[in-house]
Amino acid sequence: MAEGLQPSEDSEPVPPPGDSEPLPPPGDTEPRMRRWLARLRRTLPGRILAAVGDRVGANLRDPAMVLPLVFIGALATRAIWLELPHALVFDEAYYVNAARVILGWAVPAGGHYAGSPMGLDPNSEHPPLGKVLIAGSMLIFGDNGLGWRLPSLIAGMVALGATYRIVRATGEGPWFGILVVSMLALDNLTFVHGRIGTLDMLVLAPILVAAWLALRERWALAGLATAIGLLMKITAIYGIGAVLLLVLLRKGPDWWRQRRIPLADVRGPIVFVAVFVVAGLAGLGLLDARFTAFASPFDHLRRMIDYGSALRAPVSSVGFCPSTDSRPWEWIFNECQIPYYRTDVTVRAGGKVIAVITKLDVRGALNPFLVGAIPLSTLFAVWYAVKARSLVAMWALAWGAANYLPYVLLGLATHRIMYIYYTLPLVPALAVAVALLLRRSGLPRFVQAGFLVAYVMGFIAYFPFRTIP
Repeated sequence: MAEGLQPSEDSEPVPPPGDSEPLPPPGDTEPRMRRWLARLRRTLPGRILAAVGDRVGANLRDPAMVLPLVFIGALATRAIWLELPHALVFDEAYYVNAARVILGWAVPAGGHYAGSPMGLDPNSEHPPLGKVLIAGSMLIFGDNGLGWRLPSLIAGMVALGATYRIVRATGEGPWFGILVVSMLALDNLTFVHGRIGTLDMLVLAPILVAAWLALRERWALAGLATAIGLLMKITAIYGIGAVLLLVLLRKGPDWWRQRRIPLADVRGPIVFVAVFVVAGLAGLGLLDARFTAFASPFDHLRRMIDYGSALRAPVSSVGFCPSTDSRPWEWIFNECQIPYYRTDVTVRAGGKVIAVITKLDVRGALNPFLVGAIPLSTLFAVWYAVKARSLVAMWALAWGAANYLPYVLLGLATHRIMYIYYTLPLVPALAVAVALLLRRSGLPRFVQAGFLVAYVMGFIAYFPFRTIP
């Protein structure tokens, strides 16, 4: 450039011809993208998309909008193809056939309870109420998958709602409750038992309702709800232990310091136990008078206890998961999973097998990522309960201990047969403990999000329907 044409230090740089903005550095597309988005937002479709996006974003920041979406998703995944398979799944072979006998319907030849006296519950190792509910559903919707499984579907949704209310009753916020319910809904064992016709979800729902009522100090109603659970299955007694253990964890330190137990602290729990005993015995007596041949509820209780104590693991069941039965310490590693029902399709070409396609795989197993987090989340819940006196952490510990440690003691002291699905009542406590670890331990958001994505993938990996029916 000639000397006379040199620009002065104060002169403005000349923009490139035909453009009023500097060119972005090579490979930098961000300004170009911003300009494209700005032009898009000025168009009618862009304005519509922006308005919808803003509305959706605002709704997703509102827990009152997100919580119904979680429940709708949980209901949809449980209700889809509920009538499939048309055959009985796992212990439906006992309970659905018992419901048929109660209704006076014929049991297929060779099925459990074929030839039993019509109108009476042949499944005397459990109280009648659960089978009566299944029978009522079958009477309305027919002897099909919908009729067999609808009570468990309803009970599963009640269990999710009760767990949310439990979390809120401990003083936690709605987002924490949504996280816990989401993890519970995405657990495979909870999902499966929320859509098959067995007693396990039917007993879990009322005892979770009882736990919520006890936290609100509605002791008489809590006792009544637990009694309803007892009329489904005798394992509801562990719900009593969980409530009383939580009272001890909350009040015990004060009792120790005061060297006394104030009557006001135990009046409610005493009412709770008394109502449970009275309502449980009265309810069992009424059900027995109509659906069994037992002379008194005490005779039926004796039958159930004798039956449970007589159950023994097969002699061949030695070693590591040789059969479907298992020990409690194997459950927390997701070992000894149970194949409830499986359908495979063999593809042949020219008489040669070229592929085996699994269409349906219903299994008794926990979400693998829930199981993987058990050691760390449990230890953190213990620390958080002691350090912060967190009520939700104490609830998780009390509920988990009452619904798990009795099986550990039985496993150590006896050869009673046990199965991994006995952990179903433990899952709400595990979901709370993992949520505490994610939200209260200071983990980076990236780690929290990554774990939740993996948790969803674990649910998808165990989803029973491997192909679209």
